[in-house]
Amino acid sequence: MTDLVMPAIGLPLPPIELRMGGAHFREDTDFVAAAIRDVALLQRHAGLTRESRLLDWGCGAGRLAVGIRQSLGHVRDYHGVDIQPTLLTWAQDHLTDEHTRFTLVDARNERYNPDGSPTYDIPAEAGSVDVLYAYSVFSHMLDADVRGYAQTIASILAPHGRAVMTAFVENDVPDCEENPAEYRKLPWKGRLHCVRFDRQFFERLLWEAGLAVDEFVYGRETDGQSLYSLRLRASL
Repeated sequence: MTDLVMPAIGLPLPPIELRMGGAHFREDTDFVAAAIRDVALLQRHAGLTRESRLLDWGCGAGRLAVGIRQSLGHVRDYHGVDIQPTLLTWAQDHLTDEHTRFTLVDARNERYNPDGSPTYDIPAEAGSVDVLYAYSVFSHMLDADVRGYAQTIASILAPHGRAVMTAFVENDVPDCEENPAEYRKLPWKGRLHCVRFDRQFFERLLWEAGLAVDEFVYGRETDGQSLYSLRLRASL
């Protein structure tokens, strides 16, 4: 499929089959609107500015990078990271510039990269990330992986940094449940399509990893995920 171009800024948009989120982002206008919305969300909940060092963990084909170009022109450093080669390669080939880079990590995830290495690495120097965004990443991993990656996030955040992420969390449910039946009346299929956490259990995992909840917004993100803004526990 031919890449689509958004006339406002002359950036190509990824073909539909590379847009994570399915029907939510099938239309170009919806894809771009979501990208712009995500930038505004990071400005509001994480203090994102053009001087920020931003790590987009689980960047896919670069939707947030498109939003940055549309809304801010650029940030000091946008670093997109993903484990899916096809998506990451498209973003590298079409969206890289002097402020924008992408890195493929061969980390194992039973849904998206089952043959990858058992690592919790996120490629960033300790204390170097001002804003970390993880859109629908923890919604596809079990508690052991959440614990491991949360520790990594705590190690790479700058002292003043914020991590904004989404997850499926509810009160008074099992601590961690994969593809819960009838949850939000959606047809969860295949490994790790939806991992739902008990809110107290999930927030305890984050706390033990060194992260504290700064803000929580229930159920307003894609498919009913909740939004978290996190900071280093030691900075409270």
